[in-house]
Amino acid sequence: MAGDYSAADQTDQQKGCYLWTPDITTEPVERPAKRRRVTSSLRHPIETKRIRTVPLLLGKELEENVRLRAVVFDEFWHSQEQIIHELVENTVSNTVDQVCDFVRELDHIGSEASIPSALISVGTSNSTFTNLVHAVKTRLQAEQTLPVINLIPSQTTNLKSALKLINSHASGAAANAEEDGVLKHEQPSRQLNYDLQKLYDHVQTNSTKQIILAFHDSETFDEALLNDIVELLSAWHDRIPFLCLFGIKTSIELFQEKLRRKTIQQLYGMQFEVAQINIDSIFKAVSSRDHVQTFWLGPGITSTVLQAQQTSIQGVASFTRALQYAYMAHIFANPLSILAGSSVPSKALEGELYECVRSLSTFRQYVEDLLDQKDFKKVRRLLEDDKFLHEQVVEGIQKCRKALEGLVAAIELLVSIQKTLNLKTAGSWSSLYIQAMAGELRDSAVVKDTQLAVKKLSSEVMTILLEDIADSPIPNILTFIKDLRRLVSGNDSNNPLRSEHDTHHASLRATVVSHKVGLSKHSASLSKHDMAYSRLVSQVDSALEDYFQHALVNPQELFLHEVLVYDLKSPHREVFAPKPRYAVERALRSPRDYLGCSCCKGAQHGLSSTHPATSLLYQLYLESGAIINISDLWSAFYTIIGREKADDEDAEQERALTLFFRALGELKYMGMIKNSRKKADHLARLLWNGL
Repeated sequence: MAGDYSAADQTDQQKGCYLWTPDITTEPVERPAKRRRVTSSLRHPIETKRIRTVPLLLGKELEENVRLRAVVFDEFWHSQEQIIHELVENTVSNTVDQVCDFVRELDHIGSEASIPSALISVGTSNSTFTNLVHAVKTRLQAEQTLPVINLIPSQTTNLKSALKLINSHASGAAANAEEDGVLKHEQPSRQLNYDLQKLYDHVQTNSTKQIILAFHDSETFDEALLNDIVELLSAWHDRIPFLCLFGIKTSIELFQEKLRRKTIQQLYGMQFEVAQINIDSIFKAVSSRDHVQTFWLGPGITSTVLQAQQTSIQGVASFTRALQYAYMAHIFANPLSILAGSSVPSKALEGELYECVRSLSTFRQYVEDLLDQKDFKKVRRLLEDDKFLHEQVVEGIQKCRKALEGLVAAIELLVSIQKTLNLKTAGSWSSLYIQAMAGELRDSAVVKDTQLAVKKLSSEVMTILLEDIADSPIPNILTFIKDLRRLVSGNDSNNPLRSEHDTHHASLRATVVSHKVGLSKHSASLSKHDMAYSRLVSQVDSALEDYFQHALVNPQELFLHEVLVYDLKSPHREVFAPKPRYAVERALRSPRDYLGCSCCKGAQHGLSSTHPATSLLYQLYLESGAIINISDLWSAFYTIIGREKADDEDAEQERALTLFFRALGELKYMGMIKNSRKKADHLARLLWNGL
């Protein structure tokens, strides 16, 4: 033996501890060389790029169409995402410039005893501070190498983990690469990975001017931990140039209450405020005419997405995900979405896609209109000639896209007029968009009030308005501007020209007849220039009315609007407002809906031994009352799941009993049952289906 076991009484078998004395003379056994596992490269071959979408139309969709839908989504969403990213960058750019200037001017502010700190109010969005820190890091590292370390509450649970994170990120080493809390250096000394001496050596070696610490969600840090971190950084500030960025969602006052008075004295703080991004401006940017629009959101899904932003505290990231999912749901679940691409090959409409087009509601309405016009020949060709149908589909989509672009242009014009006139009844872009896509904006009170306000404008305000909308598609807009300038230049009076609709020319008269007072409106006589201006205002009002009547169409009446407009609310609600209890109950009641197995096909709506044990016990649970007898429940369970002709009856019963208790434990874990206080061998039912 290599050693002897010595104890007070070696024959005593009840000893709990022994001493092992190794034999020093025995040569140590060499540890076998570690062998490297060699796996065949053929076992896991490199997968080629596969199609991300699945074929639709019951698997009959062409493979080229499947790829084309993925290409359409990539092209469209890339442009949308780029617009949102640029808008967010432009919003925080002013604050980024201020923070960068604050970092550059550190030589002239603060002192060695206080840590320069930027207190940044970021609002309720989680991604605002992250985007700002990334922009500051990119801007500063373009000029000089400055390490930016992100401190997140979930990663810094105590002071030791915070110091480890600071050391590892500042030196570029991974925090989990160390062993037993010791860092190995080329020097003979050994340093702990949470010792700031290591960071000091790194600063001296690389001549680092600043170590920037970004505290994300500063309010969620533990109060004592945050104070300890600041005090420790202050103790090392004369040797390590720290700078802190605090992301604050609430207010500076509430954040200051978390810090001790001594800690506050160790910070040299400067306040910054990030401009809040309006969700309405983001939606306007992604749905305006400034870029090529491929798809449009309908009124239902738009109101659902925007309402979620108002009812709960969400930010740009959640709104972006909602938009992305809406476009994905339309493109990846609609085989006709390929028709909205920039180029649609003629062979893409082969197969079942023709029948899919003929089943659309707008196609049936289009055919009915042709029948009313007695154009039977064209109807027959649409139903029988696929090539002619392809030509009509391409032409119809072009007309539908042009009509939708004109609709958005009308919304932009209406918003511009309301902004110039500063109307109190002005609606937001999103509200006007929802009304327009629902076909309710053309005859709405918003348009009528705007036209009435235009008719009451003086010549000064009318000049400003026409110059602001000079690029609009209103017919004869440039002619109106020239005529107005000519009338203004010919006006000898210092007062502006006013139309007959202006309240300046109207007055009230009171008359008393038989002790009764009567009020009547009286219009003053107009001058020659005012009459000419009134005629011009009437022409402008007629042009506006004609334009709005023509442009504000009802998208639901456009031929093939199903290809370009997405307006399904149920997929969005199922994803962003899920019903976990309904999903769990459905999975336990009908496991085949989620498993997709063929063994449960015959017993989809009943009890079967092929169901999982938890699902089977849940279905028996639904048939029971408020108090459940465990013995009766076990008997019913074993009757269904037990094998009739088992070789070993005891083993079969043990197997079924194991499944029974495991399923019982899972139901108890989900809060469906508990032990009954009235009877020891009974269970109390806690949940009822549908409640």
